[in-house]
Amino acid sequence: MGVVSGLSGAVDGKSTVRKWSISYTADTQAFVASNTKLGTGRLAGNKDWSGSYEGYGHTPDAIPGAEFTFTGSIDGTKGVAGTAIVDTVEIVIDIESGGIISHTVSFSANGALTEGAAAAVDASLPAVYTAIGCKAEVSNVLAEVAYADLPDVRTITISMTASNASYVSSDTGGETKRVAGNLDVTIAVSLYTNDPSTSPIPAVNAHQFIRCYVNSTEYWEFLAVLTGEHSDVEVDIEGAAITGLTLNFGMSGWYDLDGTITEGEINTPALATVWPV
Repeated sequence: MGVVSGLSGAVDGKSTVRKWSISYTADTQAFVASNTKLGTGRLAGNKDWSGSYEGYGHTPDAIPGAEFTFTGSIDGTKGVAGTAIVDTVEIVIDIESGGIISHTVSFSANGALTEGAAAAVDASLPAVYTAIGCKAEVSNVLAEVAYADLPDVRTITISMTASNASYVSSDTGGETKRVAGNLDVTIAVSLYTNDPSTSPIPAVNAHQFIRCYVNSTEYWEFLAVLTGEHSDVEVDIEGAAITGLTLNFGMSGWYDLDGTITEGEINTPALATVWPV
């Protein structure tokens, strides 16, 4: 036994990780019966585990629904390891604070977790990118795309989720496993404005193409999204705060292009297509 800090922590195969965590549980089965003398007994239950890791960078190498081997090391040699499936990926571009672009990958078990030997080290160069100079731009759904910058963007949050389904059966040995589910994406763009109707701010229920920039030339691209809500519209008279709103978009993988239903796509800043698969 020993007491250590997180200084030597790492996740095998992942670059510029800030933090990782897991929760390992057993669904223990309690019982009380006529012969338990007013006491409670318990038997072992099915096991499950889940976790996440946070890192710097704008393009996680794990997409929701993808299976991977998670090896989280506490000190370079000991920790936990197991096969997992990615549930969600969140990317945050905080322009207002001038922050470093970061991401969080959350995952769940697809089989047993091993505690003990877990070797991991990050020998890569730091993958760090400032949010200063980033932006978001939108276009109406047109054959001739015409992108326009959204005004005074403060933050951009991209959330990708897979509705993975869990199961336990006679073949899993008391361990929880999962299969990949459908992909969904939401994007929240907060900005300053004095008029929510000002172009190019899209109206609610408007199909749009959107690009979320991670530097001056590269961007996540979503074809298409639907504007679902204008939220956080608040006019603070007493505090004289600057007014704004948050645009909330949802994935719309098929859209009407000049009367033709068209399949969209999701592309990374490196121009890799992550959907359709």
